[in-house]
Amino acid sequence: MTYLSRFTSHFANVRFLLPLLAILFVAATRIAATEEKEETASYFGDWTNAHGDTLQITSDSIQVNDEKPVRYDDITEDSDGSFFVLQIKDGNGSSYFEGKFLRITFGKDPDRFTMSIYKTLADALKKENEVKRVEWTAPPEEDEDDAGGE
Repeated sequence: MTYLSRFTSHFANVRFLLPLLAILFVAATRIAATEEKEETASYFGDWTNAHGDTLQITSDSIQVNDEKPVRYDDITEDSDGSFFVLQIKDGNGSSYFEGKFLRITFGKDPDRFTMSIYKTLADALKKENEVKRVEWTAPPEEDEDDAGGE
């Protein structure tokens, strides 16, 4: 009887711990997946346009030329990776953006995208009442020989 009661007591602890470990594992996996998604967003990086403007997009801010960086949220839903919808969080941050919602659309070339700017989320989702449209390209990569600076 003593052996059976020890076994039952031990089994009760395991029955409690296994679901707890499963929940922790799922939570850790989701956090890791979210971080990986943020690290690999195709719009991150440095970009230029035909007017000589520069654009830098990181995981939490967007900066045009020498203006103050503005914070944003990626609010994209149901995308196949060809477009993203970003919401500017700083109300009076950049004078470059004339709206609060940016729709970034990639074509076949991953080194180019179109940024369409809208005042409302509804307009951005419907692609209506565009305030501004800018074509951005990745800057040309420097040759390793040129980077040495002889």
